[in-house]
Amino acid sequence: MSLLRYEQTLVRDCVVVLLAFILLSGCNSAPSKTPDRTSESAQKSVGAAKNSPGPDIDLNCVINHIQNPPESFHYAFKAESDNPWEEQADVTPERIDGSFSNNSLSTPQQFHGTPKEASSNLMAIGRMASLFATVRNTSAVVNEGQEGVNSYNTLKYSIDTARATAGEQSLYKSILGPGGSEKGNVWVTSQGCPVRIVLDEELHAKDGSLLGKAHYEEAMVKK
Repeated sequence: MSLLRYEQTLVRDCVVVLLAFILLSGCNSAPSKTPDRTSESAQKSVGAAKNSPGPDIDLNCVINHIQNPPESFHYAFKAESDNPWEEQADVTPERIDGSFSNNSLSTPQQFHGTPKEASSNLMAIGRMASLFATVRNTSAVVNEGQEGVNSYNTLKYSIDTARATAGEQSLYKSILGPGGSEKGNVWVTSQGCPVRIVLDEELHAKDGSLLGKAHYEEAMVKK
């Protein structure tokens, strides 16, 4: 990773939440909706119009599912970039059997154990926190309606920073650089738990030149 890109990524990760709060709280007069976990409110979320806030995209929900599995599922995470990472695991309430790999490993590292013992090997999804903080509660995120994915009932959201308002573009420019972007799709449960993510990011320098690209995928497949 170049020094320039490292510095830009570090700044993004440190200030994105603060910038989003300051700049976007004034652009969105309606308060964020906190998802109700009852079946009635879930039906209301499914029937919501496009561009409605819907549930938050909650990466902590994925981490909680790994640390305290409420059911059995297969988990996968992949980051394709100059710092690649991949995780695969079969998760049950009693046991996790999985592997992870990166540039520093000649072969995937295997691990096995109870969720308490093995869950710390599956935390790479935290690398996406700043990406979702950047677009949270902005016009970049659009509700595309209900769709069944990986044996879960979900709402599909498309993400594209190109459709941002002028105020939001200022935020994206400060974080992603001129011409930088985030684009993809995420499928979440009524509690905001992402059971599938496909997302691309571009970081640009101040002169608009490309610093780097990253492609992210995540999946929880219910067994």
